[in-house]
Amino acid sequence: MADGVIYLDIDDEITSAAARVRSAAGRRVAVVLPHGSRVATSRINFRLLARDAMTHEKRLSVIAADPATRALAASAGLPVFATVTEYEGSEEAPRAVATGGAGDAPDAGSAAAGAAVLGAAAAAAAADATPAAPPSGTRARKAKATKATPPEAAPPPADAAPSPTTFQQTLDDAEAAELAAAAAALQAEARTQATPVGSSAPRGEPVSPVDGPIPQTAAVTRTAGSGSSGGGARTPLLVGGLVVGLGALVLLVAAYLFLPSATIVVTPKEEAVGPIPMTIVADPAATAPDPVQGVVPAELIDVEVTATDTFPATGKRVEETAATGTVRFRNRDFTSSNTIPGGSIVSTPSGVRFRTAQTITVGRADIVGVTVFPKTASVKVTAVDKGPSGNVEPNTITVIPRGEDPIALDVLNPDATTGGTRKEFLKVTQKDIDAALAALQPALEAEFAAKLADPSIAPPGATVFPETGVLGPATPTVDPATLLDQEVETFELGLTATGTATAVNEAPVEAVAEAKLVATIDPDHQLVDGSIQVDVSPAVVTNGIVSFPATASATQVAILDPDELKALVLGQTVDQATATLEPYGEVTITTWPDWVSSIPTMEGRVQLTIDEPVQVVTPSPSPSS
Repeated sequence: MADGVIYLDIDDEITSAAARVRSAAGRRVAVVLPHGSRVATSRINFRLLARDAMTHEKRLSVIAADPATRALAASAGLPVFATVTEYEGSEEAPRAVATGGAGDAPDAGSAAAGAAVLGAAAAAAAADATPAAPPSGTRARKAKATKATPPEAAPPPADAAPSPTTFQQTLDDAEAAELAAAAAALQAEARTQATPVGSSAPRGEPVSPVDGPIPQTAAVTRTAGSGSSGGGARTPLLVGGLVVGLGALVLLVAAYLFLPSATIVVTPKEEAVGPIPMTIVADPAATAPDPVQGVVPAELIDVEVTATDTFPATGKRVEETAATGTVRFRNRDFTSSNTIPGGSIVSTPSGVRFRTAQTITVGRADIVGVTVFPKTASVKVTAVDKGPSGNVEPNTITVIPRGEDPIALDVLNPDATTGGTRKEFLKVTQKDIDAALAALQPALEAEFAAKLADPSIAPPGATVFPETGVLGPATPTVDPATLLDQEVETFELGLTATGTATAVNEAPVEAVAEAKLVATIDPDHQLVDGSIQVDVSPAVVTNGIVSFPATASATQVAILDPDELKALVLGQTVDQATATLEPYGEVTITTWPDWVSSIPTMEGRVQLTIDEPVQVVTPSPSPSS
């Protein structure tokens, strides 16, 4: 019965599995691997597990329901079982070398198993070597025994040290030598019986060795008796053929066990690409992203703007009327009358002038005694200056016409003068129109800037760059000539214009930068998936052209051919092979047996794999828009 059975989880790594084997109680340990176990992904894992168990004096077996897992473990030289019950049954079965009577002929299965055991033991004893990781193994089988098990073949103690061979039997030097001698004697006896004395018939040639599993536990069946006689029931031809087959198997096992092999793993070095600075330009003439030219499409959009306002009219049209009234002249000259021509000017002391409407004559004054009685005459007058200033109060027009004698003549308005008016009418002048147009231009530009800042004017997925805006010529909303001299207090005038601006969909910028980076990758390299990093800076506008500064970087690995690399190192020492392969990446070389210091010259004995811990991406020719 086994000392311990260890059940591994599907996610257990080789390190945790080895640790559990080392810490298991007893020397005989079996690990149960579930379907899909990580440990079962590589034959190297099983070899490492076997070597670690042997180093810590553990006898290791593998139990797995999955045939592929069992085959992989067997190819690493470990005993394999389909179930725990099968494993426990094999541990309880006695391991012995059975003997048969003189008339018993060994069957083909037991003969082959016995030859394998004897051949392996003989080769191990002759070479005095301890393979670190056996090349193959098969599930232990119960041997068919035709006689009782001899005492010398009794099972070893449970605490016996593990065997240096791949078998579950423990062979010390004496047992190995004994089994080697027995194999040689058995072959000599078979030759004697198969070829009668004096016969020239050729002996059976051994078959060519082939790579295959070696039985792990078997019972060797030998025929009792001694000497070269075959016994009454034994047929010489049958025994000769059997022994020839046994000899071939012995040679096969010895060749397989001691033919060296090497496992080489090359992990490509990751190489940095970049960071590469670049500038992606937005071009309105482009119809699709162009990674070669570093261009993405842009679009010129039209922006309609209008600015309108109301302006005051500053021009004037004045309408005035002159005041009218009546003045009365008085003549105190008693010697003569006084004729005052029409149009004569009379005025107020303040200077408001009036013109007489017609010529009048003021009669000579009367004198009675010493009293003079002046004569009077009245005449209509009109203010010389139009407007309300001619409206004066009564008795304020007192200044006689120039040239008249103020002693003899005076003048007076008995009533106020009236009717003097002034009316002003506003009108639009050319100056008003020019000032309005000058004020509308900044308003139009402000409206254009506001429109450019409105995201709603951009096409779907695009961004408008206001710095690229260009405002076209302005057009008045009405003909300014029709406004000139209009008698209005205010007038309305506006300007309209159509501007343009550049809109860019920034989505392809990163893709173009990535494609430019991919174009720099060496033909014999490939990018590491997910390693591309693109940093796009905010857009820069220079002379109306939009561009995007960017930097791109990635990681690449060399594309390696395992067959080419293997051809480089066949026959080299391990150190030479390591030096040869190191320029291609990190190198791990494992030889079997572990004392082998060079790479075999036979390609079939060398396994070289390229370890790619990350997936690689195939560069696309160009990004999609």
